[in-house]
Amino acid sequence: MINLFRIFKFAVQGFFRNFWLSVVTITMMLMAVLSVTLLVSMDYIKETTIKSVENQIDILIEIKPDVSREDVENLVLEIDGLDDVEEINIISPEQNKVLFLQNNPDEKVREVLDVYGDEENPFSYSLAVKAYKLSQYSNIIDFVNQEKYSNLVKTSDVDTHEEIIGKINSIANFLNKYSWYITGIFLLISVIVIFNTIRISIYTRRDEIMIMKLVGAGNAFVRLPFILESVFYALIAVLIVIAFAYPLVNFIQPSLNSYFQGDQVIDLVGYFRNNFVEIFVYQFIVLAILNIISTSIAVRRYLRV
Repeated sequence: MINLFRIFKFAVQGFFRNFWLSVVTITMMLMAVLSVTLLVSMDYIKETTIKSVENQIDILIEIKPDVSREDVENLVLEIDGLDDVEEINIISPEQNKVLFLQNNPDEKVREVLDVYGDEENPFSYSLAVKAYKLSQYSNIIDFVNQEKYSNLVKTSDVDTHEEIIGKINSIANFLNKYSWYITGIFLLISVIVIFNTIRISIYTRRDEIMIMKLVGAGNAFVRLPFILESVFYALIAVLIVIAFAYPLVNFIQPSLNSYFQGDQVIDLVGYFRNNFVEIFVYQFIVLAILNIISTSIAVRRYLRV
């Protein structure tokens, strides 16, 4: 028990005795934790945004005029048979007219409809088709573009959707592919910087270690204060990030809600609250293990313990 107290005492003394070097070491670890936290947050925002787009986007298939309700329903049954289709809804000519008037409040545009009588409706049926994933929309588009449906479907609007969906899908694939590469580069840089910073910290205290050895201290007693001190570095770095992260995400959250027109599509506050262990505790454990390994190597190799 006395030895444990002395080890803890020496670790705290070493931390404050080399305060500015400790600050530099913590700063390097802080940047590593901050980088990983930022990338994890970006990955969450990316995934949530893509899911939100997948839930909101659909293909609007325009049906040619004079196509009967029965033919439309038969087409719906065939499209609904595709494994890619999550949901399909029929929009009647009357509903299309209402939507047109809602989206075009200009009086000049409305005057165009006055050409038609009350009993006439220039709009036709349309189908709103939603897929499970963005990548599946191209299969649905290819299906409705078949020659056998040419007498039912207007293909121009479908082709426009295909272009838009293709761009969204390309962006999503790009983000999925390269975000982890960026994360890996950050981690590699962090490992190199942390290892060398700890090595320099121990090298500057080599005389202290030699004195401890001369008075009869064993290898474990010499090594443990440095290892415990390196764990302090990891703990302090993570605690500083936590202290800044939660106020920051609370500050950013209203802007995210405003961007998505009041809908809390991206709940960054909830994500950090529900994933505290995965984000911060795991980072502390990994960083502490990395520091322990780096410290053990530095003490043994460079100070001849």
